[in-house]
Amino acid sequence: MPFILSNGLAGMVMGVAYRGLNLGFAPAVLFSLVVYSATAQAVTLGLWTLPPPVTAMVLACVATNARYLVMGAHLRQLFHDLPRRLMLPILLILGDASWLMTAAEAEQGRRDAGYLLGCSVPMAIGWIGGTALGYALPLTPHGPVAVAAAFLPLAFIASLLPTQWRGLRSLLPWGVSAVIAATVASTLGQSWAMLIGGGVGTLVSALRGDDV
Repeated sequence: MPFILSNGLAGMVMGVAYRGLNLGFAPAVLFSLVVYSATAQAVTLGLWTLPPPVTAMVLACVATNARYLVMGAHLRQLFHDLPRRLMLPILLILGDASWLMTAAEAEQGRRDAGYLLGCSVPMAIGWIGGTALGYALPLTPHGPVAVAAAFLPLAFIASLLPTQWRGLRSLLPWGVSAVIAATVASTLGQSWAMLIGGGVGTLVSALRGDDV
């Protein structure tokens, strides 16, 4: 229930935001069903213009969801004996919280793929159903929900920052990212600012030998 409610409320905000962009009901729900990433969808929401910068959006989704490569590799170690025909469908609705809870349970000696599925299903129901509900409800696109939708990309990115902070060593790559992003935004546009800024900052961190 907590996952259904929390993801449902966030999904409703996303649904209202998609309706404010004049996106149809079916494409809006398909976004949450196929992409199924609150962070990636929030980032692409911030990139949205007419016509949409599809290349920048795709790269943003790939960059934002790259962490799932590590999460998937970790799950492969935990459930190496589970047939792929069972594991791959579960991974379609993998979320940060469900992965974290499953990994914590495994560390306590309670390794269970059913637990991963049981955590992931209500998250998917909440997010996808919330998107549909938020789009369908007669919520004004100029009220408090619209304000929440405007801050949604920033909120999701801000929620990830504490997990990426490595102390004072993070100041240099983060500072480089900010300067490059601001420069790119004034020349190539905001659609490419996050991608290029983040990429250069990551390169600086990698060349310095940071554990990224």
